[in-house]
Amino acid sequence: MIVLIIIIVALIAIILYSFLYRQHEKVTGHRPYLEALLALLDNNEDVAMKKLKDTVSIDSSLVDAYIILGDLYRKRGDIPRAIQIHQSLTVRPTLKKHEEKKIYYALVEDSLHANRPNKAVSFLKEILKIDKKDKRAQALILKIHEDMENYGDCISMYEEGRIKPKQEKRHAFYYAAMANKRLKNLSEENVDLEKEAFNLFKKALKILPNSLTALYYLGNYFEQKNDLRKTQEYYLKIIRQHPEHAFLIIPKFEKVYFELGLFEEILPLYEKIFQERPKNFSVGFALANLYEKKNDMESAKDVYRKLSELYPKSILPRLYELQLMTEDKSVKRKINEIEKNVRRQDYTCNNCGLETQNFSFICPRCHAIESFLPSL
Repeated sequence: MIVLIIIIVALIAIILYSFLYRQHEKVTGHRPYLEALLALLDNNEDVAMKKLKDTVSIDSSLVDAYIILGDLYRKRGDIPRAIQIHQSLTVRPTLKKHEEKKIYYALVEDSLHANRPNKAVSFLKEILKIDKKDKRAQALILKIHEDMENYGDCISMYEEGRIKPKQEKRHAFYYAAMANKRLKNLSEENVDLEKEAFNLFKKALKILPNSLTALYYLGNYFEQKNDLRKTQEYYLKIIRQHPEHAFLIIPKFEKVYFELGLFEEILPLYEKIFQERPKNFSVGFALANLYEKKNDMESAKDVYRKLSELYPKSILPRLYELQLMTEDKSVKRKINEIEKNVRRQDYTCNNCGLETQNFSFICPRCHAIESFLPSL
């Protein structure tokens, strides 16, 4: 009996304690905030937004809740609302440094989604005022300048030591790309641009003597000027030093060599490259085409067979080989029609895997330099 009374008294005490504790418990936004985070984990953005609004209405000091709420508005396409929420946080006097950085990074994302890259750069500079060693902010500024083709700013960041480690290929690319922009704006009224452009090319090649971007733009420029010897010099360097990028110049390269009376030098050059790099299908196809012109059909078939073995999923080498195996003009015509439908030149970034039909010396997604190669 006594034990039963003790148990009853203990239960009453626990109930009374719980009731009185809850009565005096301070109401905070932590519970709805946690519920919002759980909703985000479940990809339930509607519930998350509701809980975040509940959070900030209960406790306006929870900066992270405001940031996430703004991020969700941005994700839903309401950029002005996202900016309004994030911008309102910047005037708070009691922010800690890590909170300030989070807010400005959110504003950077808002600005980029609003297609205001210069505004994004200004917010990133605010981050660097808070923490001058923030590598992420420096890297983002550099990427934005690259996207905007502000290569002069990129060079300044590199040469002021703000980006470490420096990449020679990227550094040379900036000078070559800026030089090419100068040449595009060249006119009779402003001939000094040509001299300026060539000084920039010199700097690019001083940084990296085999810079693919510089060699290509220089060769292309001299071809347009009909300076065949200079064109041949730069295109030959590309073929020898960057055979994987030979696809950029093969038709032009052959035309220049033909006009210079050096066409016979091409065949041994292609043979050497294909022997060393049999997966280089651009050179392989060019080599087979030369064999066909010389009426050496067996050698051409051999090239196509090797490419078929190396690229079993590609139909092109088989189509070319099949075309050589028939004399029927109607069959050849049908093969040509199939080839036109099949042959579409795509490029793949060997750094991030981005596929595109538009070649570029810089990947728009991962910003790798000279990373695009053709896909078969």
